[in-house]
Amino acid sequence: MKNRYAILAATFLLWTLVGVLGKAVFMLFYADLLSGTSAADWLSVLWHGLRLDIAIAGYLTMVPALMLIVTLWHNSRIVTATWKGYMMLTAALSAVAYIVNIGLYGYWGFPLDSTPLLYLRTSPADAMASMTFWQMAGGAAAIVITACLIYLLFAKTVNLKKLRPAVGIVSLWHSLLLLIITASLIIPIRGGLSTGTNHTGSVYFSSNMRLNHAAVNPIFCFVESATHQENIGERYRFMDDAEAVRLTEPMMHTTLRTDSADVSIRTDGKTNVMYVILEGFSRYIMSDAGNVKGVTPCLDAIADSAIFFTQFYANTFRTDRALPALLSALPSQPTMSIMDQPAKSNRLPSMAATLRKNGYNTAFYYGGDADYSNMRSYLMATGFSTVVAEENFERKLRTGKWGVADGPMLQRVAADAATAKQPFFCVALTGSSHEPFDVPGHSALKEPELNAFHYADSCLGRFITTLKASEVWKNTLVVIVPDHLGAYPKNIDNYQFWRYRLPLIFTGGVVEKPQRINTLGCQTDIPATVLALLGYDHSDMPFSRDMLDPAAPHFAFFALDDGMGLVTDKAAMIHDNHAGKIVTSEGEAAESLLPSAKAYLQKVYDYLVF
Repeated sequence: MKNRYAILAATFLLWTLVGVLGKAVFMLFYADLLSGTSAADWLSVLWHGLRLDIAIAGYLTMVPALMLIVTLWHNSRIVTATWKGYMMLTAALSAVAYIVNIGLYGYWGFPLDSTPLLYLRTSPADAMASMTFWQMAGGAAAIVITACLIYLLFAKTVNLKKLRPAVGIVSLWHSLLLLIITASLIIPIRGGLSTGTNHTGSVYFSSNMRLNHAAVNPIFCFVESATHQENIGERYRFMDDAEAVRLTEPMMHTTLRTDSADVSIRTDGKTNVMYVILEGFSRYIMSDAGNVKGVTPCLDAIADSAIFFTQFYANTFRTDRALPALLSALPSQPTMSIMDQPAKSNRLPSMAATLRKNGYNTAFYYGGDADYSNMRSYLMATGFSTVVAEENFERKLRTGKWGVADGPMLQRVAADAATAKQPFFCVALTGSSHEPFDVPGHSALKEPELNAFHYADSCLGRFITTLKASEVWKNTLVVIVPDHLGAYPKNIDNYQFWRYRLPLIFTGGVVEKPQRINTLGCQTDIPATVLALLGYDHSDMPFSRDMLDPAAPHFAFFALDDGMGLVTDKAAMIHDNHAGKIVTSEGEAAESLLPSAKAYLQKVYDYLVF
């Protein structure tokens, strides 16, 4: 009988060991990100992360424990084959989690969660488009090797073949004991006997968020995220409703401005509106930021001759969160994408719906798969009459990992605009500056990331030049804005304020003279600002503030993976919900911003309960 208890203990300990080794490999792979940390820091990662490794070990040991009970009564080839099958399956799934976590962390800056499921479900090809062939091949090989190593670790250590069924009362007694042990696995799974249970933030121990992320078990993080796809009304309940209303009331302003904005834009009649949404751009790569030179000469020149909002921030870290922010003025949610819930996203207000109601033709252009992350569903339901995607272009133009490159896509937009029935509202979403930053035929800069941004910038320049040569230019407002926080430089995390700084540029023939506007704002503020310029009501967008209205409150709110940031003219802070604390701050009043940020996020979720 002792063999069974030894096998049970070995299974639990081996799964714990796998978790520890997974963290060690992660830290070695990202040694450059962890430069400046000590050996003690690395040991702390392993020690603090042990809590979730033990929890996963508890989960994965439950089935073997039950199978050991079966062997007390009957043991056959079927039982041993089932055992092997379970070990193969769990080894494979664990390998996927550990390797995918390593592969994605460099791009996303947060541990593996359920986000990839949305992308794989809606468009598997686009979900893989961020990787080169060799990255995919290397990742697949790493998964296979890791799975084999995990399986062999168990195969060499635990074996059911030699177990013999017991007799009568002995079987009953040991079955009961093993059942009690199996039930007791809930203790390491929960993280103890206290009322609080394990969660991803349980292992956070450092002010260095990369060390905290290294301590997270990716299997646990994924399962937690996937099983909390949330009852929206129950998420982020920081305070009672009355207190949330009290704190957020000064942050809301939906009244249409009645005075003329102090801005040099002529909006007589039905002004055309164009959005150009630039994948992954940020202020960091513009020349005026002083970090790199020669990457965005076209964007720099456009900004110099246009209305340039200098204190503008991203609202989110993913494109699927950005579109509802830019078009529906809906602040991003930290752990979900509203586009993944068509029943709710399809009922949102939007720029397209408002303008279409006022006689505008509406169109959306994207060179890739418009079904990716349920994009098409959201667009069509919120007022776009036309969606032009990769299937609407000649096959020979689909040269990139993300479909049609920015050049031919933007030229299609310009050509359609020149002959479009006016007034129109159209949106162009670029994709060439998305990882893997593969832009064949363009080699202006050596660094692949910067070269991709340079290519996208050159496409933007040609697009604006083409528009200027057409009659449509003189009655058009062109809004140029990135989709989310910056994708450069490499190895940056999501806890730096400057990463959320974006260019926002208003150009077009209706702009009468260059101007720099220093008012604070974020992506959700664009709809109210543009609609107010056109004289249209925006009261159905409670989270959007007219940046040209001095009476409106001006601040920037943004979401990150299970976290949030708030920037005012006096202070700024970023709060990590896993850690339960402010991790980055500026200004003496930063701590005082947290209640308002929590209340604001709570009201966003309240807004989505309909």
